[in-house]
Amino acid sequence: MGDDVMERDFLFKYVISLFNEKTCVTTRQLKLIATAKRTPSVLFNVEKNKLYALFGLFPEMTEKKWEKLSMFLVSNDLLALQDEHLVLTEKGIKSKTAFSDQFPVINHLNQLSYYGTLPLFFNRMIFVTQVLSEYSFRNKNYSPFLSSVNEQRKLKQWLIEQKLPMNSLTSNWAAELKAMLKTLPTEEADFISAHFTGYDVYGETSRQLQERYGFSKEEYRVRLQQFNYKITLLEPTQYPLLSALLKDTHKECHEGLSHSANITKQLLEKGKGIDDVARMRKLKVNTIREHILECVLILNWPYFKRYISREKYAACRALLNKKPKLQYAEAKNVVEDLDFFVFRLVEIERTRRNGQIIEKSGI
Repeated sequence: MGDDVMERDFLFKYVISLFNEKTCVTTRQLKLIATAKRTPSVLFNVEKNKLYALFGLFPEMTEKKWEKLSMFLVSNDLLALQDEHLVLTEKGIKSKTAFSDQFPVINHLNQLSYYGTLPLFFNRMIFVTQVLSEYSFRNKNYSPFLSSVNEQRKLKQWLIEQKLPMNSLTSNWAAELKAMLKTLPTEEADFISAHFTGYDVYGETSRQLQERYGFSKEEYRVRLQQFNYKITLLEPTQYPLLSALLKDTHKECHEGLSHSANITKQLLEKGKGIDDVARMRKLKVNTIREHILECVLILNWPYFKRYISREKYAACRALLNKKPKLQYAEAKNVVEDLDFFVFRLVEIERTRRNGQIIEKSGI
């Protein structure tokens, strides 16, 4: 792909738009973030660099492609290399501003939590729309949008649980969809609407939509992701059905946690200690600590202070306030018996207090 073509490519402009003046990452770190690697170190890099919208966005993108992308951005002076880490340049800042003016990017902490929920929610939203549309025309002979029989049954049961007559459910759902689409720019509303299937209406595939709009695979994914995050910002009182479907789907997806971390979280919230949970689950104490880090980084979980000593917390916090860029290797020489777990939790808290944390919004 020639430089002139690459320069116009949406992907490159979008990646630049996610950088800020403090972003400092390697190409490999970008790849791990984009594939939703959920180790504490990767999640901390997401937090430190505010790359929430990149998390899990390009799971199939290889490290080789990330290297080509980085080389192009560096060679065009949009990014620079500092000790093998990519940082934003003055030219990159101008590119970011120009792109963001045309395509405002949602980049919130809660994207870590919702990254797995939203693709599932989007498909469920289309299926519910199909079911209600076919019902309104009394048509029972149609090909379900969702191929999984289990998913079909689950969502039909969800409709029953809303405890509304089908006619009311159909009209209310249609009204919410219409109101939601009206909040979008016309082109985006048309793009999203083209996915929907219903009576005598057949939604287009991702490939068809890419061809129709001239989107690359990456641009299609970004645009759909950004729309999905707007759903999380809807006011539940104005969109009760969409909000209920999202809430139930999010709960089913463990609010973005791994299955194991979610079990640990539930036990901790019942008052169990770290050692108790490790013993009950036959896991190492360090694994439970990693689960706590996952909860804090993904959910901004507020209960972590229960699991660290006040003295260590106060000493570590004072140290980081004095030397914000302090590394653990140096900190443990100052604070006796300082555990990395404590250091990282205080570091996360400090990073968020100073910045730049974006509060979780919406549903």
